[in-house]
Amino acid sequence: MATRLVNSHNEWDSLEEIIVGSARGANIPPLDASLQSFFEPSETERANAWTGPVPAQVIDETEEDIEGFAAVLTQLGVIVRRPAPFNHAKSVCTPYWGTTGMNSLMPRDCLIVIGDEIIEGATTCRCRTFEPWAFREILLDYFKNGEGKWTAVPKPTLLDNVFSELDGVAMIDESEPLFDTANMFRCGQDIFFNRSNTGNALAVAWLRRHLGDKYRVHELPRLSDDHIGTTLIPLRPGTLLANPARVKLEKLPDMLRKWDVIWAPQLQPQTYGLDWARSSNWIGMNVLSIDEKRVVVEAQQCGLIRLLEDNGFEPIPVRYRHGRTFGGSFHCISLDIRRHGGLQNYF
Repeated sequence: MATRLVNSHNEWDSLEEIIVGSARGANIPPLDASLQSFFEPSETERANAWTGPVPAQVIDETEEDIEGFAAVLTQLGVIVRRPAPFNHAKSVCTPYWGTTGMNSLMPRDCLIVIGDEIIEGATTCRCRTFEPWAFREILLDYFKNGEGKWTAVPKPTLLDNVFSELDGVAMIDESEPLFDTANMFRCGQDIFFNRSNTGNALAVAWLRRHLGDKYRVHELPRLSDDHIGTTLIPLRPGTLLANPARVKLEKLPDMLRKWDVIWAPQLQPQTYGLDWARSSNWIGMNVLSIDEKRVVVEAQQCGLIRLLEDNGFEPIPVRYRHGRTFGGSFHCISLDIRRHGGLQNYF
């Protein structure tokens, strides 16, 4: 039986088709309660925050690097889809609040593929509520031409009371299901969900009911304050790449503690092109697996490249200058639509 057009069950099967984001039309929205909860800027960063279109030089450099990334993927035989330009400086409004959009750069944050289903998450950032619309024509094409499903979690209201702080840590309440899709990673029948300020327990309940008995959704302790992609990444069955500053083995589920752990080294510092960095230097471990051996890594992360080689992987160095500028690297700025393989139990 031929592989479905939409078919992705884990982070490591042989990659066949992918969506790669775009920085065209990127914008800096007002730093409202939802965005402060997500990025947790310092008082100085809040005071000096500015809004409006991202500078042209940053856009051009990011697009140049993305084109290089897409070219590498194409050379490896992967079909690459890109969104059309989208003006994120336009106003975004609901009955409860108004803001502007942010960017089309990171489809991993707003979309996830589980088997033959594309799911739109329920973002905690008001400015990202309609971000999936930047990819809508691509999603429509998959739905019209494939056999997969297309689902959207109910849009959240994101009222001010959703966001709070406890002992200096940003929190979200349980008034509605909330999650960025980058809170999760997939290991076949087992899906691991990082509960944080971008994903709550009600979202775990929604996923469990929606996916049914075919999958097991595991709630991880708060390993990171937001997305999981700079903290814990499965590279192949039995092997994890982990952030030594955040991950404690005793806090992981028993099933993951049995896997081999590659501890990320100290990463090469990266600069950023906006008023303040949208991520830490750990963005350098935000890698993308092409298959169980080949891994796309930011070119200047020489220590990580050597470590992966020592563990039997084949790193593919690619330049990406603005990981900290926007808060995402190769895993974040892509969404694997089809990988060769079926649903399996890896535990």
